[in-house]
Amino acid sequence: MNRLRVICAWLLLTGLTGCVPMDTPNGPVSSGFLGERRSPEAAIEDNMLAMKLRSYYMRHDKVSFANINVSVYQGVVLLTGTASSQEEIDTALGIAKATRGVVRVHSELKVQQASFGEVTKDAWYTNEVKIRLLADEQVRGLDVHVETTKGVVYLTGMAQSVAERNRAIEVARQVKGVREVVSYIEVNPKAQPVTSTPAKDAGPPQTPAPVRYGETGAGQSEKVALPPSPEALPPVKPGSVVEGGF
Repeated sequence: MNRLRVICAWLLLTGLTGCVPMDTPNGPVSSGFLGERRSPEAAIEDNMLAMKLRSYYMRHDKVSFANINVSVYQGVVLLTGTASSQEEIDTALGIAKATRGVVRVHSELKVQQASFGEVTKDAWYTNEVKIRLLADEQVRGLDVHVETTKGVVYLTGMAQSVAERNRAIEVARQVKGVREVVSYIEVNPKAQPVTSTPAKDAGPPQTPAPVRYGETGAGQSEKVALPPSPEALPPVKPGSVVEGGF
């Protein structure tokens, strides 16, 4: 693992600056590693949208905002964490759906509780996955956001190819203790070859279902067969998707 990449990853995670692109005989160090595919303006808008949702949850008496994680990438919101009731989940979804600027809402909120020990482990899993993604030469780590709840790692963001998306999933799976990886990473459609012309009556494009590796669900012992390599096509399990408002 490249030492400079590890140092840069640590600087980025701790919020420190100083990790800037450097020219080397093989090209800029930042190529494929530093810098997001989002424009700075889009990144700021996503951060502001996430802050807005958190503030809404904080002020709402039916939502325990401290237990809900909010990730936003290009207007697509992913809610993860725990909830005390289905009513709380429905309320959180309704608020996100009605928030101006939200494109879609993915919900992985579940009625469950997490102990202090589990929360501490989840924070470690999240940081470890982030560090490994930032240090991996096959993934642009800043384009992948990571959240963890009860050992389940959730990935959001954008990949340039299916191979890059699968590599990000594989990196997360390699962290010891992670029991499941759920990927909402979208593959850049502009980078994929056009295979056919869609029919005029095909309707709007469908939101891709999340890619899941690991356990089939909370409390179930059955395992999904894991592919031997990142290039293998992953099994798909439908997730909760709510169209957002504008």
